[in-house]
Amino acid sequence: MYEMTEQTEITSLIAEADISRKNIAAAANILFRLSQNDPTVKICGTLTVAACSLSTEDFPDVSGIKKYIYLARVLERIDETEEKLKGFQSELTGALTELYKTDELLRTLSDKLKKESDILLALEKKITGLISSGAALSASEKQLMEHQLSDMNMSQIVAVKNRQLIDNMAANNSALISGIASVETTLLPLWRSQLLQAKATCAADDIRRSFETGRLTTEKIFSFAYKGSGKKFANK
Repeated sequence: MYEMTEQTEITSLIAEADISRKNIAAAANILFRLSQNDPTVKICGTLTVAACSLSTEDFPDVSGIKKYIYLARVLERIDETEEKLKGFQSELTGALTELYKTDELLRTLSDKLKKESDILLALEKKITGLISSGAALSASEKQLMEHQLSDMNMSQIVAVKNRQLIDNMAANNSALISGIASVETTLLPLWRSQLLQAKATCAADDIRRSFETGRLTTEKIFSFAYKGSGKKFANK
């Protein structure tokens, strides 16, 4: 009866360990696919291309008829930029939505890996205790449990390494969210208001100010796109 109880316990511990090991492997596979198709790279590329289309021209120090000819061209350029900003706003909103989804997925995977790793650690202690307890275990049973301990240790290593990868990806994701949000909530509204001011006054200083804010906005995008994707984009 005692032997049957031990065999039942061994079978139960191994079954529990197998479930946790499979869950860790499944989480690691999801993370691998995510890292191979990192959405931040696509997002950064899309925003960089969109930012390039928003480039503006400076207002030269000219007078007379040349000034009015150039002013007409500048006002046309402002109209084009305002129209493009509508699409760019949509790009920003979509990017943030995608990044928030990725952030949530990373948190879920990290929590899952920690939970299953903790379960394996507790099971490891039970199995080690059973082996060292002096219980009447056959040679094959001891070999089976020792093999299981080795597999469990490997799974825990996988869990730790993948949680480290998640931490790096999450930090990168968070920085990108912060950068995009700052453009969406601060620089973009400022740029729009200055473009409207420039159209209303047609003053050279207002036009230059709006174009300078536009440059700052695109430079900000190029900056966090470079950091977020790990690739260098040309500032056109």
